[in-house]
Amino acid sequence: MTQKLIIILLVFLTGAQCGLSAWERPNVILIISDDHAFDDYGFMGSEQVNTPVLDKLANESLTYTRGYTMPVCSPTLASLLTGRLPHEHGITGNDLAGWQEIGGRYGNQYRTELQRRILDNPLILPEALSEAGYLTFQTGKIWNGTYKDMGFTHGMTKKGTRHGDEGLKIGRETMQPIFDFIEMAEQKNKPFFIWHAPLLPHDPHNPPERLLKKYRGKGPTPAAEKYRACVEWLDESTGELEDYLVANQHKENTVILYLADNGWNAEKGYKGQRAKMSPYEDGTRTPILIRWPGKVKAEMDGSTLAHVTDITRTILDITGVPVPKELPGLNLMDRSAMKNRETVFVEAYTHDIADLSNPAESLFANVVIHDWWKLILPGPATAKRAFATAPQGIELYDLKKDPYEKVNLADQHPKVVEQLKKLQLEHWNPKP
Repeated sequence: MTQKLIIILLVFLTGAQCGLSAWERPNVILIISDDHAFDDYGFMGSEQVNTPVLDKLANESLTYTRGYTMPVCSPTLASLLTGRLPHEHGITGNDLAGWQEIGGRYGNQYRTELQRRILDNPLILPEALSEAGYLTFQTGKIWNGTYKDMGFTHGMTKKGTRHGDEGLKIGRETMQPIFDFIEMAEQKNKPFFIWHAPLLPHDPHNPPERLLKKYRGKGPTPAAEKYRACVEWLDESTGELEDYLVANQHKENTVILYLADNGWNAEKGYKGQRAKMSPYEDGTRTPILIRWPGKVKAEMDGSTLAHVTDITRTILDITGVPVPKELPGLNLMDRSAMKNRETVFVEAYTHDIADLSNPAESLFANVVIHDWWKLILPGPATAKRAFATAPQGIELYDLKKDPYEKVNLADQHPKVVEQLKKLQLEHWNPKP
């Protein structure tokens, strides 16, 4: 029996166990926003940004407001692709050290090693879904290869340079490629998976004037106003997708999952601190949503810990694809398991990867979030980017009382520090 036939048989059996016909599996769309602060949504309490579509999506979803991801994009996307943490999947930064000399800013010669490293993982999500009978489509950012390299059946990124080349048109210039793909999948009577990772609200912060004029003169800086208009631009393009699903009767049988790849500081941008590329809440926290009409009860959960690796596990379970035993994530729909979880981990690394076989070489902070406690441990590396804030020592925060980490309690709670350090040591096990 061939490996592919075995996978199809396992998918059929798993789907049957979940009460789903293997041939009537739901469609799945994963939306990944980019450089988006965790509190820059109306449903997260913001009065500065206008996000009616995302607010409605959150209200129709099981929404975990305490989601965590890595503080920079490529490691986060690699975690979504593999279901693993950076010290396991090997992509700890955006580029290899010396990348400017090796391949230039938009050259791809140096990405071969990175591509080889990520494809060495036991799971690549789009490849597994494609092999299981889904039509799979890539848009937006992907890093370290083309859509074909990552196992998508269709996609927009065809050169494999930094970010995602032609894929970056999605959401900014057009949504039509997604609509065309869905129409094709419908004609072929196939379930579909869409990786939708628009370069929004990521820079360039060049929103249309019709959006920018809503924010002009209302922000702390002109740069913040442009960023906030880009948040609404993301919301608007998400609305185009939602309208298409409703108009073409796909909403009921399409699961939407949402998260941001990392955070942002609207006021200070790349001159800011404790946000992008940093282990603090503004860099690592994100709401995580799952909407499945009629299957998942809508609820706003403000206490349970969710994690980027949960997205991958959830998609595998939804589609009936077998889950590799080594994946750390939980199924977002398993409310009991999610509520019983006490701890999640975050890893902050330098922008450039010092050594693909030794993650610790690039590590400048390890993070343990245990219930409402957050421990930040300094790593051996130095954060070389101006906006990548590294801890100066051990830091402990009570996130329930201090959600923006203003008061370091490490000296006051040495037992808690030791307890969380032990959890970190048990978790940290780099694999070459």
